[in-house]
Amino acid sequence: MSSKRSRWLTRFTLAATTAITIFTTSTSYLAAPAAASGAAFQDISHSYAYQSIISLHAKGILTGTQPGYFSPKKAVTRAEWVTALDRMLGLEPVKAAVASYRDVSRQAWYYGWIEAASQLDIVQGGTSATFQPNSPVTRQEAALMIARLIRSSGGSGEATSSFTDADEIADWALEAVATVNRYGFMKGENNHFRPASSLTREETAAMLERMLTYSTQHARQTTSATPSIRLGWQYDQTVQQFESTVLQSNINTLSPRWFFLNETGKISDYTNSSLITWSKQHHKKIWAMVGNRSNSTMTHQILSSAALRSQTITQLANAVSIHDLDGLVIDFENVDGQDRSNLTLFIQQLKAKLKSLNAVLAICVSPDYGTDWTAAFDYKQLGAAADYMILMGYDEHWGGSSIPGSVSSLPWLRESVRRFEQTTDPSKAILALPLFTRNWTLNASGQTIASSDISLNEQNQLVSRSTSKPIWNEDVQQYTIFYKATQLHKVWLEEGRSLTLKYRLGLEEGFAGFAYWYPGGASSDLWSSMKNADRFLQRGL
Repeated sequence: MSSKRSRWLTRFTLAATTAITIFTTSTSYLAAPAAASGAAFQDISHSYAYQSIISLHAKGILTGTQPGYFSPKKAVTRAEWVTALDRMLGLEPVKAAVASYRDVSRQAWYYGWIEAASQLDIVQGGTSATFQPNSPVTRQEAALMIARLIRSSGGSGEATSSFTDADEIADWALEAVATVNRYGFMKGENNHFRPASSLTREETAAMLERMLTYSTQHARQTTSATPSIRLGWQYDQTVQQFESTVLQSNINTLSPRWFFLNETGKISDYTNSSLITWSKQHHKKIWAMVGNRSNSTMTHQILSSAALRSQTITQLANAVSIHDLDGLVIDFENVDGQDRSNLTLFIQQLKAKLKSLNAVLAICVSPDYGTDWTAAFDYKQLGAAADYMILMGYDEHWGGSSIPGSVSSLPWLRESVRRFEQTTDPSKAILALPLFTRNWTLNASGQTIASSDISLNEQNQLVSRSTSKPIWNEDVQQYTIFYKATQLHKVWLEEGRSLTLKYRLGLEEGFAGFAYWYPGGASSDLWSSMKNADRFLQRGL
C-alpha cells in the first residue's frame, strides 16, 4: 500500500468515527442535519439505499427534505454534494475572507462548506471561476470530486470500457470514473454509467456509505500515539488573549517569549505562572522561547565567552526545572558568522543540560540562501544536537526589500525546504508558517516606497474595504490585490488556501509538525482551515 493511500485511508477512518452537528438557518436537507433520532422516513422502504440512508442520517451527514420524508429520487445540487462530502470527512465550514467563486455568496448556507472543499482541492476554483452551487451535480462531476479526494489516478481507460455509454463520458472525467469504478464507489447500472445524469439522494447515500465502509475495513491502525507538533508563539497578545486563541486553534505546544539574553550573562525571565497552570489543565506543552533581541554584539559577547555561555546555560536549565517546562525554543537572529562554531557549541552544551531534565530543545533557523543572515547556522551540526529544527518559512521578501513580493510564495518555500533537507532530517524538523503579510506602498514603476507588517485580520479588512478584487496568482500560489489610497498599494495575501498548500508541502515532506508566527495575527477563519488540513491531509500516524 502506498504512503499516499495509507494517509487517505487513515484520514477517512478518523472522519468516519467523528460525530458532527451543524447549525445553520437553512432548510436545505444537507444544510442542517437534525440530531440522530432514529425516526423512519416514510418514503425509503423500497429504496436500495435504505440502510445507507438510515446510517448516514444517524451520523448527521444526511437528513430529510421535510419531516418524515427523504425524497430518495430527488437530484442533489453541487453545493449539497460538496457539503455531504465535507461532513463525511469531518471538516469544518470555512468562512473564508476571500471567496473562491464569484457566484457563491458569503451569506449562503453552503459558502463555508464550498470554501473548505476548495482549500483542500477537492473542488477547484479562483476569483475568476464560478461554481454553480444550485445546479444538479452530475455523476461524472461527483466522480471527479471523489477522485480528487482520494488523490488517485484511474490509470488506463480500461475500467470505463465496460460501460456501453463510455463514449459519453467527458475527457476530463475519464480517469475519475475509472477510479471510482475500480474502488466500487460508483458502479453504474445495466452497464451504463450515465455520466451526465443528475446524482440522486439515494445514490449519494449509497456512495458515501461505501466510502466509509471501505475506509473502515482497509485503513491501517495508528502506529504512534504521539501527536504531531503544532506550536504557537505568544506575541502581541495578553496571556488571556493567547489562551483564547489556542482554544480556537489546533495548537498543542505553546512558546511564550519568556527568556532573553543580557550582556551580563543574567537572563531576563518573564515566566507567567498562570499560563503554566492553564497549559497543564488543557494538556498543552510549553516550550518557552529564548531570544537575543537580534543584538549581534551582545550575542557574540555571550557565545564567545566560556564563562558567560556556561552561566546562561545553567540559568536556562534551572528555569526549566523550577517552572517544570517541557522544553525551550532558541530563537537567536542576526547572529554574526564568526559565532558559527560557538552557537553550535552553545546548543550542544544546552542540550546536554536539558537531557537530564527530559526537556526538549528546538532551534529556529532561516532558509539557507548563502547570505550573512544564516552564516552562523551549521545546519547539520545544529540538527544533530537539537531535538528539533524549526525552519522559518519566511521572509522571502522582507521589510527593507527594494523589490516588493510575497512573504512566502509556495515555489520559494518548496526550494527552501529542498535546501534544508540536504543537511537535516525532516522528521526532526518543524515548518513555521507566516500568519502575517506585508502591505507594500509602491511608486509608479512598481518599486517599494515603504512596507509594513500587517496581521491577517488587518489584511482581510483591507480586502473588504477595497473596490478591487483579489486575483489568484498561479506562479506564487497566492491571491494578490492592488488598491489605491493616497498611493498605490499591493498585498500578497496569506489565507486558508495559500497556507493549506504550504501545510500540504510540510506533510508530504515528512516534517514533524508546524509552528505559527504568530497566532495573534490569525483571522478566525484561518483556524478552521488549519484544523481541516490536519483532518484531511495529515499523514497516517
